[in-house]
Amino acid sequence: MAIVSGIWFRSCLYLLCVVAATRAAIDRSQEATYKLIYEDIKTIVGCYRRFNGTHEIGCTTGMNGNVGVIHYVNSTESFDWLINSGSHDPYIPLIPSTFFVGSTIKRLVNSGKVNGIMVAQADLSDVQSYPPNGFSPELKCPNAESSMYKDDPKYSCEKHQFNLDGNGILFEDLKMPVMLLKSQEEVDKVMDCYLAHNVPSGGDNASEPSLPLCAAELKAFMHAAGNSEICLRRNNLIRNFSPSQYCQELGGYSSLAFLKETPKDTSRNKTIVIISRTDSSSLFEMMQPGASSPAASMAILLSVAETLKRRRDEILSAGYNVLFLALTGESFDYIGSQKLVYDMQRDFFPNKTSNSARMNLADVHLIIELSQFVQLGRGLSSKIFYHTDPNTKSSFQSIPDFITKLEATSPSLNVVFGAASADQPLPPSSSQVFIRGLESTGVPVIVLADYNTKFKTEYYNSYLDTPEIQGVFPNRSAVQYNETSDIAKVLANVSTGISDAVVMYTTNVSSDSSYKADSDTVHHVLYCLLISPDCDLFHTVLAPKDVSVVNGTTTPFPFYVSVFSAGVSTQHIQKLMLQMLAYFTGDETDLSEKDCVDVSSSPTSTFWINGRSFANGTRQNMCIKSTAQYHAASSPAFEIEGYNFSSGLYSTWTESVWPNVDAFHVRIFLKPSPEVELASMVAGITLFIVAAIVAVLVQRRAAILFPSHSTPETLTTGS
Repeated sequence: MAIVSGIWFRSCLYLLCVVAATRAAIDRSQEATYKLIYEDIKTIVGCYRRFNGTHEIGCTTGMNGNVGVIHYVNSTESFDWLINSGSHDPYIPLIPSTFFVGSTIKRLVNSGKVNGIMVAQADLSDVQSYPPNGFSPELKCPNAESSMYKDDPKYSCEKHQFNLDGNGILFEDLKMPVMLLKSQEEVDKVMDCYLAHNVPSGGDNASEPSLPLCAAELKAFMHAAGNSEICLRRNNLIRNFSPSQYCQELGGYSSLAFLKETPKDTSRNKTIVIISRTDSSSLFEMMQPGASSPAASMAILLSVAETLKRRRDEILSAGYNVLFLALTGESFDYIGSQKLVYDMQRDFFPNKTSNSARMNLADVHLIIELSQFVQLGRGLSSKIFYHTDPNTKSSFQSIPDFITKLEATSPSLNVVFGAASADQPLPPSSSQVFIRGLESTGVPVIVLADYNTKFKTEYYNSYLDTPEIQGVFPNRSAVQYNETSDIAKVLANVSTGISDAVVMYTTNVSSDSSYKADSDTVHHVLYCLLISPDCDLFHTVLAPKDVSVVNGTTTPFPFYVSVFSAGVSTQHIQKLMLQMLAYFTGDETDLSEKDCVDVSSSPTSTFWINGRSFANGTRQNMCIKSTAQYHAASSPAFEIEGYNFSSGLYSTWTESVWPNVDAFHVRIFLKPSPEVELASMVAGITLFIVAAIVAVLVQRRAAILFPSHSTPETLTTGS
């Protein structure tokens, strides 16, 4: 029995080894066959689907991807040939960034001959490789559906458009994939295949090339469809059966900090609010460089916070407070500001469970919002325009009083603060949400920007809103962390002007030239946001356990709001903004890490941070006490029972879920002629039939082909 068991075990082991070896051989064979047919294009990012309460926008593919013949489109001639003469459609054009503009995209999508688009990313260091007339996929009136002027006959979008370079592609349903090839090596692979097989001997576009042709398969299948309401309803239907979702709401976490916390049951009236947005958007996943907006305004906000902290006692003794707001989700119908105002109206701000005093809209004494400052980076002008709401500005004495103080700072700063054109609305801004929130009286608002009647940037909310093209850092490779840039010096002067105006307005004292904004701070913030997160400032403000996020990270973090996750921020920018606000507004303590914990009865928060670095490379961890805290940027539409998604009252933006991390996929291959495809199919069918016939014949004649031999009787009887 033991001998039989041993034989059985060895036989099973041998069989398992044979199966494993066979499977490995099959896998190697499949991989080898795959490489003979396809070549993967790996360094890519894609366009994807988003939804609001009534529409779907963006890109998707069929479940198995979209296939088309590659054609290089870099001129009007090559474009016209594809549309009018090419007969091997559907096509997938490869377009250089200089030709990837709104009119090109719309004509390709509407041609009926295109199954997807590949874009060769610009050489970011070469401004000649950018579209000469800019590329802004935003609307000409950003956030038009949430504008306070939507139904105003005098100031509606039809009457005044701030983003004249906007082509609106970001908000169109393209119904096909659009992929950005980020690596020149990958672009060269596609071009080599195209040049070898798709260009006829008579030259590009001269005549129809002969088969086989170089083709591409683009895959970016999105689970969701329809609109946010439909998608969320489908989420609820499957919740009890599967953890999967079709879409998720856009949102994140805004950051805020008061100059000084106010104890519970104390009035917060006479609060000056200074606002910067912290998000941007673009057509492509995780490609929101944000040089013109919001990086510069974030740097100014933090610089003003640092400067006013040094004059905190003067402002507080005059009966005022300052609230610094870094809002996220503003690119998608003001998600962050809508939630904040909604909570103020319900007496839940800053936090419904905190021990600090509540704040409502009536406590807002003045709002100063920081918009765009790209013109300063280009050195075109040193003028900053202040915008006001034409319908309410005459109701508030605080507006002209503050402007008078602001203008008084100009002579000593080489920055001129001047009025924007009077007969125009407020530009797209978070402040509009605050004014709408207190419709009976409105709220006094001043929006500061480098533009007057239209945006100066031609790349608003674009994947090309880079520090190179905007003139913030024209030569990225030459930028050093410890060498203060010219743009930082200019923006520091803007910060000084705002800070001085706040102090003069609240205390009625004259400007004090000894309190100037630190240009090094501005430069460090810009460097860390736009050049490399692996910088000393980020290492300083993060907790020791979180430093790994920036260690070795040389690619800037995107400014995209992302999807909302209850209780935690999923975006690095949001986390870093909170930590920087805490650092620049907080006070150092001598508490140990063990004692650096929030006290339930205290209105302040504690932050255990990595601390400043010393010359020998070491750091002194420290505990910071600050009023800085998160505020959920989640649209009220998703928490109001029975909300009408078509009302337009609140943002309803969601983002489609896609299958996995490799959902965006591009591969190229040779597309044979129909005759070759037919011959391959016939050969395959013939081979199958022959194999089936052989199998049947072998089975019927098995007794003849595989005769059985009797075992000798002496071995079977045991005698």
